Amino acid sequence: MLAALKARAINTTNQRTPWYLLLREPVAALVRMPWWLFVLSMGLIYVGEILFFALLLWPDSRHLVGMAPMGIDRAIAFSFQNFLSASFGNIAVDSPYTHFMAVTELIAGLVTTSSVTAIVFLKLSSNETPLIFSDKICISNLEDGHLFCRFVTIDPSSWLDVHYSLSLILDDEIEPGLWQRRIHPLTLLNAGTPQLSQTATLTHPITPDSPLHALGLDGLSQRHAVLMPLVEGVDEVTGAGLLQTHLYRFNNLHVGQRFADVVVTDPSGKRRVNLKRLHHTIAVTSETR
Repeated sequence: MLAALKARAINTTNQRTPWYLLLREPVAALVRMPWWLFVLSMGLIYVGEILFFALLLWPDSRHLVGMAPMGIDRAIAFSFQNFLSASFGNIAVDSPYTHFMAVTELIAGLVTTSSVTAIVFLKLSSNETPLIFSDKICISNLEDGHLFCRFVTIDPSSWLDVHYSLSLILDDEIEPGLWQRRIHPLTLLNAGTPQLSQTATLTHPITPDSPLHALGLDGLSQRHAVLMPLVEGVDEVTGAGLLQTHLYRFNNLHVGQRFADVVVTDPSGKRRVNLKRLHHTIAVTSETR
């Protein structure tokens, strides 16, 4: 059984497992499906169940009493009416077998409809990556500079009571020859905000106490280090909790760089967030430090 298990690669884009890797968790897979594929899948499930019960009813279809509409086979017509309603429709059953199949199909229809309703509610109430993280992280200087991590939100509502954290995750040799994955919380200059409107930059000061200062770039690479920002808040419209993470490998690190200003002034004089500048960086010089 262990040989059949497949390792999942770390997704550094948005830290969400794609739906097609969750086939053993059907509810999670359906919730994460694109809407068009979800609707198509639900339609195929309904059609499949109706045809399945029609096939079970077909050998005893002479005991289905009544007229099927539009010349459709009575087993298919009865299965369709019975599955999608709480009654037997305009075709009646006339044998213990067909009655048993009709009751079984009614139960299957009720379970399927209620399950689909619950999954639709989950999809409607879920937040799909409302934050967009820059594909880069910047360090102005490894000796006495800062590490920068930036993101924006395209969610029309605002996040309230927002808290940030930034964690360094790396391999640590706790005993000779014994390695363990460890998490080092990084100090932030800005650990939260009462309201997040559109953009924020997480800033970690690289002091002598910082693990980034102690390890350096070579040490981070040797220990397979990744950086994980976490943003947690409350949606101002629904009051629902919001939580999102991201993963950065250190090959996305730009040393001697900082982020360019993402807020620009439009021709009318209004200041706006330009999403196209999310990934833009500029070199740090002695004048800009």
